[in-house]
Amino acid sequence: MMSIYYNEGFNLNQAFAIVPSQIIENIQQSWWFVLRLISALFLHGSWQHWAGNMILFLIIALPLEKKVGGFWFILIYFITGFVANMFSIYQLNDSNHYLLGASGAVSGLLGAWLLLFPRQKISVIIPIGLYLQKARIPILLLALIWLSIQIILQLISQHDYPVVWGAHIVGFIFGFFVAVLYKISNT
Repeated sequence: MMSIYYNEGFNLNQAFAIVPSQIIENIQQSWWFVLRLISALFLHGSWQHWAGNMILFLIIALPLEKKVGGFWFILIYFITGFVANMFSIYQLNDSNHYLLGASGAVSGLLGAWLLLFPRQKISVIIPIGLYLQKARIPILLLALIWLSIQIILQLISQHDYPVVWGAHIVGFIFGFFVAVLYKISNT
């Protein structure tokens, strides 16, 4: 037996995601559309997209929230996600495809972690064939590997590719800025 929890005509992307070519016009009609810059952070294009964000989120988010507290964690997440979405809208201003995902916000968490705790080591699980090895690696190494991959992918990707790699980089950089605010307010 299948339960239906929403009207069959209801589309989550249509209701909560961003269409870059339409967002300015939508905001001019109603300022409520600005909230889509946040609501889009909770949508994902596929389970692989969600899983990719969750892997980095689980590695970074839980320990970071313990160190900075809930208020600053949420502030970092939403500010960096908002700014990454703004960059994506700028980069894809003529696109009619939905813009969604938390990658910019998760990247911001990584940037904040790196600035606040650069000497920390973080636990990761490294797959070696069928064997999983737990290791503690410096956050600086993780961030450099991750950021290098994002930059390379941004440089080689075509504009019609469904991932806005630049949003990851922008989120990462803005994570630094919010972390500086955290440091200033806690000294």
